[in-house]
Amino acid sequence: MSAPGSSSSDGVIEAHALHPVDTSRAKDGVWLVKVPNYLADLWLKSNTDRTVGKVVMSTVDLGNGNKEQKQSSDVHLITDDSLIAEAGENSELIPKEHQFLVQTIPLPNTPPGKNRFGSSRRSSTMVGQELVILCEEDSQAPMSLNESASSSFPPSQRARPGKRYSLFGRVNSRAECQPPPNANYMRLKALQLKAKNRARHEVCVLDKPVQTHLPVANHAFNIEFGARKKREGKNLRREREDVLQDLFKAFEKHQYYAFKDLLLLTKQPVTYLTEILKEIAVFNSRPPHQNMWELKPEYRHYTSKEDSTA
Repeated sequence: MSAPGSSSSDGVIEAHALHPVDTSRAKDGVWLVKVPNYLADLWLKSNTDRTVGKVVMSTVDLGNGNKEQKQSSDVHLITDDSLIAEAGENSELIPKEHQFLVQTIPLPNTPPGKNRFGSSRRSSTMVGQELVILCEEDSQAPMSLNESASSSFPPSQRARPGKRYSLFGRVNSRAECQPPPNANYMRLKALQLKAKNRARHEVCVLDKPVQTHLPVANHAFNIEFGARKKREGKNLRREREDVLQDLFKAFEKHQYYAFKDLLLLTKQPVTYLTEILKEIAVFNSRPPHQNMWELKPEYRHYTSKEDSTA
């Protein structure tokens, strides 16, 4: 049996390294706001120093002549007109005013029906759930000596430098933006669904042929062939006996040769080499050695399988 902390456990630790998490802001209260996609896109495209809208909070009395009057607070978002105008064709369909449905976490010692703002809201309460925001940041700076010394993890379990994690806070209020259910909003949603279901690749008629390869002055294989021809020079005819001797030496090493290989070995003109090969060799036009040359039976230094089995 392997000792604890052996190679099997080390492999799991290296694959899933333990990351130190900064918890200095873990108790901070954070609002979680959910808005429609078209509104979020406008916010992302706008400048960071620009005003995108105004939040209006109003309190409405819901008393029916009783002594105990109930109050309800409404939260509305009024988007800036110049920001809506940047939406383009769909600017007329984007609602200017949105209502927020606010959910809060009740504080301890809070009477039922009351929230921490001192008024009873029509919005629901976040009961039985707790949301925590975990922030992941890219940091190229390596871990300092103080951080590495104060870390409780062993060196093999520490995370690689480049990622830092921190708890940004706990969600104590949640606001959901609700667009008005009117005809313009339904048309906007229909256009969004139509654009989403549109095929990314469309068939179109090309008026001009598509040029897949760019024209070049000279191809690479032509440049290589020209350089080799200049280096080796022109193939001059040698004596027939010398060429035959080179061919027989080549066929002693291998039984079959391609014509281009024989050209490189003998360095003779194509017509002259073909004329000599027809005298001593046979061209195979069928598989398994198709388009290759082989010596005639009277010039072979080996016996074929048919002769050996006979």
